[in-house]
Amino acid sequence: MLVLIWVLGRPIGPATFATGRFFNPFEGFWCNAAESPAPSGQLPGLKEPVEVVFDERNVPHIFARNEEDLTYMQGYLTARDRLWQMEFQVFAAGGRLTELVGRGPNDAVLNLDRQARRQGMIMGARNSREQVMQNPETRSVIQAYTRGINAFINQLDFAHLPLEYKLLNYQPEPWTELKTALLLKYMANNLSARADDIAYTNALSLWGKEVFDLLYPERPYSESPIIPEKVPPRFGRRSLNLWEFEPEPPPPPPANYHPDSLLLPSDLLNQPDRNIGSNNWAVSGKKSVTGKPLLASDPHLGLNLPSIWYEIQLNAPGVNVYGASLPGAPGVIIGFNDSIAWGVTNAGRDVMDFYRITFKDDKREEYLFEGRWMKTSQEIDTFYIKGGEVFYDTVIHTHIGPVMYDRNFGNMPVPLAVKWMAQQPSNEALTFLKLNRARNYEDYVEALTHYQCPAQNFVFASAAGDIAIWQQGKFVNKWMQQGRFVLDGARSDHLWNSYIPQAHNPHILNPERGFVSSANQHPADPTYPYYYNGSFEGYRNRRLNELLSRDSLSLEDMKAFQQDNYGLMAADVLPLLLSELDTNLQGVELQARRELEGWNYMYDADLIAPTIYQCWWDSLYASIWEDEFKAAGLPLRRPKLSTTIGLLRDSAQFRFYDNIHTPGQVEDRKTLINQSFRQAIAHLSQEMGEPQNWLWYVYKNTQVVHLARLRPFSRYQIRIGGYQHILNATSRRHGPSWRMVVALGDKPEAYGVYPGGQTGNPGSKAYDGFIDNWASGDYFKLLFMRSPEDAIGQDVKKQLFSPNNK
Repeated sequence: MLVLIWVLGRPIGPATFATGRFFNPFEGFWCNAAESPAPSGQLPGLKEPVEVVFDERNVPHIFARNEEDLTYMQGYLTARDRLWQMEFQVFAAGGRLTELVGRGPNDAVLNLDRQARRQGMIMGARNSREQVMQNPETRSVIQAYTRGINAFINQLDFAHLPLEYKLLNYQPEPWTELKTALLLKYMANNLSARADDIAYTNALSLWGKEVFDLLYPERPYSESPIIPEKVPPRFGRRSLNLWEFEPEPPPPPPANYHPDSLLLPSDLLNQPDRNIGSNNWAVSGKKSVTGKPLLASDPHLGLNLPSIWYEIQLNAPGVNVYGASLPGAPGVIIGFNDSIAWGVTNAGRDVMDFYRITFKDDKREEYLFEGRWMKTSQEIDTFYIKGGEVFYDTVIHTHIGPVMYDRNFGNMPVPLAVKWMAQQPSNEALTFLKLNRARNYEDYVEALTHYQCPAQNFVFASAAGDIAIWQQGKFVNKWMQQGRFVLDGARSDHLWNSYIPQAHNPHILNPERGFVSSANQHPADPTYPYYYNGSFEGYRNRRLNELLSRDSLSLEDMKAFQQDNYGLMAADVLPLLLSELDTNLQGVELQARRELEGWNYMYDADLIAPTIYQCWWDSLYASIWEDEFKAAGLPLRRPKLSTTIGLLRDSAQFRFYDNIHTPGQVEDRKTLINQSFRQAIAHLSQEMGEPQNWLWYVYKNTQVVHLARLRPFSRYQIRIGGYQHILNATSRRHGPSWRMVVALGDKPEAYGVYPGGQTGNPGSKAYDGFIDNWASGDYFKLLFMRSPEDAIGQDVKKQLFSPNNK
């Protein structure tokens, strides 16, 4: 038996899956059926004793006597519960997934790795690490966090490795400060690496400016921006009416710029999902039943196991903060302390631009800039592929940025360099370090001055009674439409030549309407004096502001709003669709119509009307755009849903209604509405059977999937309502990743839940233990303690950690 285990323990072929050690009863996967290993009571590197209270949900409440020990313990305990997740995400950010899983089908994994490096993920992380290490506050915190993680790694033996290491047959590496910086770039990529430059350039080239402006309007049909409409853009700290700055003049648009001269047939690779979004808001005391502010935050991100968030409380002299942390980064990202609460949503503004590069010749050693030839630099990236193969990729660097797409990557005949705000030096960790310790509005504003990318809408509320929201990021002062199309890398007037002053970013304090809110919509109305572009929501924000207009709001209302399933988009367009639908329907088609006629537009889990509507709408949307867009054979961005609805309302005939594959027949709005309805009902009947089986949660199939796509470690077909563009924005693979509501006062009262569990160990009941609570709309009361003695009478476990500095 021992010989068999030794033989099976050798790497077998390119998969390098060590089956012997994996099945070994003494150190294999059976060891992972137990709970996470008990942390040691003595740890090298601690300066003083640290007491940790683990509550009934295994949330650690860390009580330290100094800040270094506090952060050290956060690193140690986070690694205990989430080490594999932390490292896997960093491997993804650093373009190293091929080391773990190989090239992938059709080189899919290798291309993801190459994209990460060509995009400048490592370059940005190195720049940020340098900034972090230059600042004494963040240097001390990051180093302590790193020491804590490595203290746990150094204790591990094979038996107690997280299961995924055993499955993939590799060992954890030592943690470094660069890995924390890469983790933050991983989030920046998810939230800000979205660019339509190539797709829009193609659309403009194909169809001309008149059609382009019709398909891609910059302002939606209805806005409801973050800063209330008709409020003039004033820039002050204490009050919108106190004082303002003169806007910086925007640069003039360059002369002789014609982006429609390009057609770019690139095989575009992975871009972050555009359904990633969030909601947050704060209500003033005059609108709340408590007489004090209420705050709510629920970021909508990928639904993964282990969860993206790790719940924690951090207490030391000068700080007592509770909330959601990112495994791999110190501090709390979304949370509250004794005095304030805050949350974030994605700003959605475009901070990534592509530039056409003109090389002197095929050697690519020089490129044209302002009439002269500039030297390039070359970097040879090495990819170590599982199984022993090595792949080399030569990346050309310009003063603009790395050449991301070229003849060797993306099948791009025109070399394109990428400039992305996340490539620049920054220190976002300092913002969260200061927010964790903030006591008032002034502290909040000062903390935000250090934050650059990914741009976020930071909502704020304080026990003193203030509420505020600030869209924070580093933004280019653009000329009109700069960055919507591929830019000319040979021209200096196409570069990022100046930035909007931080104090001029859209923000508001204590508005008259008694609330502030964001749901990824436009930050301001057209009176805002700076040009910006991006991707913005048009439905959740309007529904949210409608709900927040009520009075006497409570924490229970905050919870209900986060779980609101009302589909404003469906309410906008369904009456039109029904009015154009044929009246001679029979059988299941007639039954479906009657369901829709009686629908209240709620996307509740057990209804069938949202299934009928959504399948119909998706079919109609595809029938309008798919024929022309597929026939083009180029990367194109289909028009937004709100734009499509506006066109349907305004036009019974439209060139894109006509199916180019049906010569001799001209389709109009009514034709497509009826064709798509019949297609949808036929599809549902074939795939799901009788109408009583067309339950929304079954059709939607919300999933919380393991990061490595391991099906046994994932959850499928979760019984939950909601959808895209709905406050409960739970789609198939995205949704509210951390729901939090807080009532400010003498002592904060808070509730929260997330779709996962504290541990990343699939063998533990705490791995996915919160998912059912999250799906059913239940929240946990968050145990906010001021000292370990507050745990008396609670179902908790305590452990004292002491220095072991032998």
